[in-house]
Amino acid sequence: MKLRIHGNSLRLRLNRSDVERLRETGICTESLRFGPGSQLSYMLEASPQATLIEVEYGENCIRVVLPRDMAQAWVGSDQISLCRERAEPGRPSLLIEKDFQCLHRKETANDEADAFSNPSAGDQHARRL
Repeated sequence: MKLRIHGNSLRLRLNRSDVERLRETGICTESLRFGPGSQLSYMLEASPQATLIEVEYGENCIRVVLPRDMAQAWVGSDQISLCRERAEPGRPSLLIEKDFQCLHRKETANDEADAFSNPSAGDQHARRL
């Protein structure tokens, strides 16, 4: 799972393994370590108590919570993303999306091995012919 922070917005990008982990366990988590005892964790959690997409921050952890029904429908579909565009004042906007293979940069096989096939890849190939 990748985390992007830009201004007052958060974007989580999940590869196939992340989506499967969310489907099976209801949670996907990662950490950025800065050294012994210092890290920033971020997680995506499907919760039966949630009614909206929410974000919380505490104890060096960014926690994004989805309603469980919404999460289950998303992981089992071709839907690309979930979002909360209109954030409450002082709260970030959120975008959660499936991570697709890059069409514009050359990536190593390891970087893209678990990415979703890019739906635009066929269009790119067609334009080259």
